[in-house]
Amino acid sequence: MGRMNKVIKYIVLFGYWLLALGYTKAQDSKSLFQTANSYYQNKQYEEAEKMYTLLLKKDKNNANAYYNLGNTYYHLKNYPSAVLNYEKAKKLQPDNKYVAHNIELTNNKQFSKIEFSKEFFVTKQLKNVVHTKSSGSWSVFMLIVLWISVIAFCIHFFTTNKFLFRTGVLFFVATIIFAGFTYSSFKSEHQHNFAIVMQTNAFIKSAPVESMNAAQAIQTGIKVEIIDTDKNWLKIKLPNDKTGWIEKSSVEMI
Repeated sequence: MGRMNKVIKYIVLFGYWLLALGYTKAQDSKSLFQTANSYYQNKQYEEAEKMYTLLLKKDKNNANAYYNLGNTYYHLKNYPSAVLNYEKAKKLQPDNKYVAHNIELTNNKQFSKIEFSKEFFVTKQLKNVVHTKSSGSWSVFMLIVLWISVIAFCIHFFTTNKFLFRTGVLFFVATIIFAGFTYSSFKSEHQHNFAIVMQTNAFIKSAPVESMNAAQAIQTGIKVEIIDTDKNWLKIKLPNDKTGWIEKSSVEMI
């Protein structure tokens, strides 16, 4: 019995130690964030950049730190690093309108003209609408219309009201549509195959080789999709759907 009490005592002490460690880490992160914000507000952007970077080494899922670091790089006119951190913030907070706005603003600073995919206009607009909200938000809409559909069908079953039947069908179709939106948004959120070109004078090539044959210059700061890998090379897709190979060292993953 005495031995069991000792074991319980050690478990409790270990639990307290874990809680204290977590609290200390949270306080440390909070202190770093406040210090970084102070530097940022005083327009000491180089110091703010150091603090936000240090914070993110300790807390890699801090969306606010990524967003503020993006703002810091924007003021330092380091636009590729700014958009990289905005994209990382967006990955953690897909519904954040401020992040989306700053990505667009930064890209307008980087590119006077950028060629995008000649995708069918309606399809492109639909994708834009889907990606304005997170999969969690779309799933809430899906559940709401599903319940309305179920309730309408249940009442129709007892009253044979044709209007309620048509309403049930309509909302059931809406459920299927929102389910598709949820899946598409979820898939986009959990893909880890996007990167930002960070190297100046980067090139894409038709094959993963050192030779400069068939090399094409690519703009720094552009977001690309990773579709294949080969040792130190990545096969990427540009916004205009063109593909090619680029060295891994030229990009940084989002």
